[in-house]
Amino acid sequence: MTATAGSGASYASEGKLEGIPEASVSADGRFFKPGPNTIVKVTAGAVGDERSAESDSVSPAPADATAFRFLKNKKYLGQSCGTDVIQQTSGHGRTTLVLTVDKKVDATVKREIGIDLGKISAGMGWDVTKSYGVSNQSRYEVPRGKFGTIQAYPLFDQYVGDVWEGVSGAFPTGKRAYAYKPVGVCFNQWLD
Repeated sequence: MTATAGSGASYASEGKLEGIPEASVSADGRFFKPGPNTIVKVTAGAVGDERSAESDSVSPAPADATAFRFLKNKKYLGQSCGTDVIQQTSGHGRTTLVLTVDKKVDATVKREIGIDLGKISAGMGWDVTKSYGVSNQSRYEVPRGKFGTIQAYPLFDQYVGDVWEGVSGAFPTGKRAYAYKPVGVCFNQWLD
């Protein structure tokens, strides 16, 4: 697949993202929505049925437990690119840049309240403590006299669930847990 260059660069440099509109970056600076310079490629076989499955199953609490937290009502929120560069290539034209990515990326969790990662995994329907393989390739034509760059970022499926508590998980806390599963690669490509 040949991609066309956009006018801005999107990359991490000394902790600051350049060329990515601030409005597309999450409040914590860890994710961004793909823009015009971004080619999103999902790793073959990475998407499971957990996207559409709603989860409100509750694992039984031990007999001596007085209050346990559980995750219910899982929802799929969409996809975002992570802001950590996982691989990069660049070069002077005339050339074709090829970037092949085959990496393991850790799942990410954000919690508004204390809840065991095992309970989040059960509610999400996939293991939030695992690393997942992401792989794909991008090719980019760099014309004579130009300098081209391709940077690869992990692509995540985003999920949210409600945290409930009580021995039977019957009381809502009003808090949420977010989980991000690596499912592919975002390639940002541009010319200087």
